[in-house]
Amino acid sequence: MTEHSPNVCLQFQQGNVLLISVLMLLAVSLMMLKALHHHLDNALIMMVDERRYLKAFQQAESALSWGMAQSWLLYRDKTEEWYCLQQQEFHLTSCLKRYSSNFFLLKGVAEVASGQSVGLYQWMKLISSGGSDSLIPVESGWLDFCPEADTGFCL
Repeated sequence: MTEHSPNVCLQFQQGNVLLISVLMLLAVSLMMLKALHHHLDNALIMMVDERRYLKAFQQAESALSWGMAQSWLLYRDKTEEWYCLQQQEFHLTSCLKRYSSNFFLLKGVAEVASGQSVGLYQWMKLISSGGSDSLIPVESGWLDFCPEADTGFCL
């Protein structure tokens, strides 16, 4: 049996400590990379959702602008409930509903995801001149929420 000198054992032990330190550093680095990957995946999902919402918001704005330029049939039976017009080429949907005798609520609608939609609103005022009726937008009448306390009104 051969005996080892103390210097040889010390060098052997120092090599083990170094190896364990490197392995620990690699394990911690791997955990940090995994956490970063998880964080980036969540950020990517959030960015895609945000982009989808912004696209739908802009689509709803376009639908609202398009709806303001339309000639709406203002018969009472047509406007007691939401009366909608669609523009097929650009997928625009605008709806009109009577709020009171002289005020209407115009809604531009766009779909965010299946079953979810964004609705933007504009107050419109009825103007009668020369026997014809027309709607004009109320100044500062743009809303991104339903203005009526009864949520059933805007559905």
